[in-house]
Amino acid sequence: MITTRFAVPLPHAPALPLASLALLQTGLFLIPMIVLGQAIGWPGSLRLPAAEALPLIAENALAVQIGYWAYLLTSLAFLPLALAFRSFLAERGAGGALSDTAAALGVAVAVFKMLGIVRWLSAMPSLAQLYVGNVDPVVRAAVEVAYTALNGYAGAVGELLGVQLVSGLWLIFAGLLLGRIGAAWTGLSGILIGSVFLATCLRTIEPSFAALQSVAVPLALAWFPAFALAVWKRG
Repeated sequence: MITTRFAVPLPHAPALPLASLALLQTGLFLIPMIVLGQAIGWPGSLRLPAAEALPLIAENALAVQIGYWAYLLTSLAFLPLALAFRSFLAERGAGGALSDTAAALGVAVAVFKMLGIVRWLSAMPSLAQLYVGNVDPVVRAAVEVAYTALNGYAGAVGELLGVQLVSGLWLIFAGLLLGRIGAAWTGLSGILIGSVFLATCLRTIEPSFAALQSVAVPLALAWFPAFALAVWKRG
């Protein structure tokens, strides 16, 4: 006797990859927050002068590697998240220029963040070892100049462009797109959080705006699980 088996579609299955990637953003980011926060006082350590930051990096070399590798993976995972969100929207008839732009912004977020982070896995540890292993004041002064210049440039790429400007734009676009599929409150909160990230860019004009990032980052960490739940319900 021949029996025929029919596959039973699982509810919410189409949304599972996207929801998982959204949760991964929060889960992975907790690693650098905890590891780097305890080891070097991150993210406050980013603003330390070279003479204070370099010994910290040298003394906590393993923690710096673990923390920044986790941060790099968090940034890399944003790429499939942005593309999965675009596919999810297209399947529900909410695709188009807005979702394409959001996907492009998401790819840019991943690229800019990774370009900023990679310095902590290569150049900065080398500079730190050179600094603490040398007593020549001329060499130390040169290392401090190199650290300050590299941190200023790569920090602008990773933090100003990746974390603040482009991430802020992506959150706003994502919020608008969530509104299209009926997730109005999650969408509105995404727009508001994205606006806070954009406001932090004004730190280049008025340094006090940098303090907004300490508000924006925890809000974003809480928003991604809400994003995951919103798309899961509409899967």
